Amino acid sequence: MIFAILLAAATPAAGAAPPTDYLAGIRAGRLLCSHPDPVSKTCSTIDSFAQAADGALTDTGETLLGAEPLVTLEISSTAHIDGATNCGMLELADLQKGRVRVMGQLLPPDQNAIAIGKIAEKLAPIAGHKACETLHFDGGKLTKSANIEGFDIKIENKPVAWITPGDGYKVAAPSTPALAAISQ
Repeated sequence: MIFAILLAAATPAAGAAPPTDYLAGIRAGRLLCSHPDPVSKTCSTIDSFAQAADGALTDTGETLLGAEPLVTLEISSTAHIDGATNCGMLELADLQKGRVRVMGQLLPPDQNAIAIGKIAEKLAPIAGHKACETLHFDGGKLTKSANIEGFDIKIENKPVAWITPGDGYKVAAPSTPALAAISQ
C-alpha cells in the first residue's frame, strides 16, 4: 500500500506537462533558473520568456558575470522552441542592446556601451551561430545542456529549475559553497 501511495505521489497529474517542456513552463508564467540555490534564492542566470501577438518568442536572460562586485548582463533575443529545446542566434545587434548592472544598478549609457563593447569582442567568434539549450534529466535532476553550431567546445550541463516571479530568486552568486564552485 505504501508503495502505491509513493508511486502516485511521484506520478505527474493527468495533463501535467513535464518540466522539460519549455512552452508549458512559459505558459505557466515560470522563469528558468540556472544553478538554483534554494538557500540564498539565487541563480547564475534567470531566463524569462514573452510571446508576441504573432507568436514570436523573446528570451530575456540576466546572467551573472562577476560576484564581487555583483555584475550582471541582461540580453534579449528571439527564441525558437521545440519541446525540450530552445534555440536562437547570438546576434551582436541583440548584445548591443544589452544592459549591464553593477550591484543591481544599471550602468550609465556611456559606461554600458564600453562594457558591452568588451563583451562583444569576446563573443564575436560565435556571433551569428545557432545556439541551442536542451532540458533533460540527469541523475534525477533537471539540467540544461548546450551546444553552439559549428563549434566543438565542451559546455558543462547546468542544473536548472522552473521558478515563479514571486519565489524571490535573483541573479547573484550562490551562498552554498558547493553551488558556488559549479557556478563559476
